[in-house]
Amino acid sequence: METQSDSLKSYTYLETLINRFRTDRLMNVTKKEFKSKIDEFLNLCDYKMEGYESLEKQRDLSVKFHWGHNHDFGDFQLSGLMGDRHLIIISTFIDEFKVLSTNLENKRILDVGCWTGGTSLLFAAMGAEVTAIEEVKKYADAVEYLKFAFNIHNLEILNTSLYNLDDAYYGYFDYIFFSGVLYHVTDMILALRIIFNLLKNNGHCLIESMALNSQNPYIEYYGPNRFSKGSQNELNRTGWNWFVPSPATLFQMLSDVGFRDIRMGEIIKSRIFCVAQREAYADMLRSGLKFRK
Repeated sequence: METQSDSLKSYTYLETLINRFRTDRLMNVTKKEFKSKIDEFLNLCDYKMEGYESLEKQRDLSVKFHWGHNHDFGDFQLSGLMGDRHLIIISTFIDEFKVLSTNLENKRILDVGCWTGGTSLLFAAMGAEVTAIEEVKKYADAVEYLKFAFNIHNLEILNTSLYNLDDAYYGYFDYIFFSGVLYHVTDMILALRIIFNLLKNNGHCLIESMALNSQNPYIEYYGPNRFSKGSQNELNRTGWNWFVPSPATLFQMLSDVGFRDIRMGEIIKSRIFCVAQREAYADMLRSGLKFRK
């Protein structure tokens, strides 16, 4: 039976790129040291290191370490909660939307919410100058370790929120990869406007998100107590989604914050792909906006 990856021509190529990050390619640590450190991350269960006052007011996946995407390190393999979606999502933007090239040399990419770095490693292997941000410290630390272990020079990791990126990055990026994040943020308009400001003219925002299957301009509030799977005992519940928009709502929000040439994909299993371009700097209605930019 044909799978989604079968129709994506670049999928196999991306598989070869991620294979650069195997233990036979380690630079600054031994195979034994590397496996020991990865096991240390996998055994992490610590809410205090994230700077919060209580365990109850954090996401399970922020308290207990879970690997993000599947990764074959050669000597051992890790199964990630996101499976091979890093390969599928990037391939979709290459093959179906034709907004990315497999060669990203001299391009700057912001990877928002990089988790354990599956997409960041791929973008770095494709030649881009990658800035990866992750608000969960344990995951940012893990990607920082991968950078060190494989001696990756074109990858910067910041343990921060999109909301905290300063003016130094305004007009800086050719692409911003915003996958699996939009519905997790408390202020969609502000997040999208910040992304608009961070992009260069003619830069692109690449969105993959949950979406409501509706033709109407609706948005649904989920809140922090609605979970889809997992258990509290295992600290592996998925959820903690704030708002989920319909395609019409997402299109309007992108337009309102300044984006043009907005291309929407079809909703498949409650997910949607979208590409939006910043053609040039444009002002927006900033009444009520936290940051007046």
